[in-house]
Amino acid sequence: MSLKLVKLTPEYKQQLIEMIEEWSSDIQVNHTDHSPWAIFRNDCHDFDYYLENLECKEETEDGKVPDSVFFCLDTDRNIFVGAVDIRHYLKGDLCFTGGHIGDGIRPSERRKGYGTRMVGLALEECRKMGLNKVLMVCDSGNTASEKTITANGGVFEMDLEENGKVEKRYWITLNDEIVETERLVLRRLMAADYKAMAAWDMDERVYKYLLGNVCKTPEDPLCWLPKKDPNSSINILMIAEEKSDGHAVGIYALNHDVENDVWSVSYTNRYDDWGKGYTTEGMRGLIDHAVKVYGAHSFEGECAKENPGSARVMEKLGMVYDHDSTYAKNDGSRTFESVVYKMHI
Repeated sequence: MSLKLVKLTPEYKQQLIEMIEEWSSDIQVNHTDHSPWAIFRNDCHDFDYYLENLECKEETEDGKVPDSVFFCLDTDRNIFVGAVDIRHYLKGDLCFTGGHIGDGIRPSERRKGYGTRMVGLALEECRKMGLNKVLMVCDSGNTASEKTITANGGVFEMDLEENGKVEKRYWITLNDEIVETERLVLRRLMAADYKAMAAWDMDERVYKYLLGNVCKTPEDPLCWLPKKDPNSSINILMIAEEKSDGHAVGIYALNHDVENDVWSVSYTNRYDDWGKGYTTEGMRGLIDHAVKVYGAHSFEGECAKENPGSARVMEKLGMVYDHDSTYAKNDGSRTFESVVYKMHI
């Protein structure tokens, strides 16, 4: 078995047409799957148009993101056995049940182990793109896809229902993005962390000055948490865990306003860990990480005037008072007079 992923070029026109014709016939006769959808979007017989429109070059208003389509070539037989579509990043519903990789094997080549090999090759392409974690999703009951994903290191996260269908989410870790301080380990926040988040999400004391409101059940964050891309280079959400016992301390975050090139600082700790210096320690580690990895250099934070503890955190981080302002809770239930701190590195 000698396989490699190739980009479509005119030299592969015949291989493409043969595979698509076989595959399309199977879809019509047996009502089988047409994943990856990108290779069926246009008529392959109009090859020039097909080639030009195979990939999405930039983000579109209807939710498409840039992608790369590869065809799996059996070099011994010089035929295409399948294809993969790799999304460069996830956004919105793609984070929910779309995933980074859409893949499929042509009908006559299934159950020969090609799927597992092809996904493995696709993961190498994901690594070249700089992805640390790859989301793969399949329909519940699709055992072939489940086996392909798990054979490539996929770890089951949870089932999610969309439009009446239950889909299984798996994450494949290519690189662990870890920030370590003296007492804490910070890692990207994942949907499976919703249970740990209940330690602060359901505490009115913690939410007094936050934009949102306290959660009523531990599952409440699942309406938004799965839609956060853990590879995002502009929205860095990290959960902090205490080294000594592994308990979740809180969430530390940086969000990049690209237009103004400023990173906003935010943090949430469970109430029992207030006053222990975790926030300053964790945020300092995250800021240093963002400077080294993402080239961050300007930071901004805001807190209510009646929340001096948060102001002290920003001062300890080296931020200085810039101006007064106001902010309101998301539901408009309360407005706070605030102070804004800034720092330039």
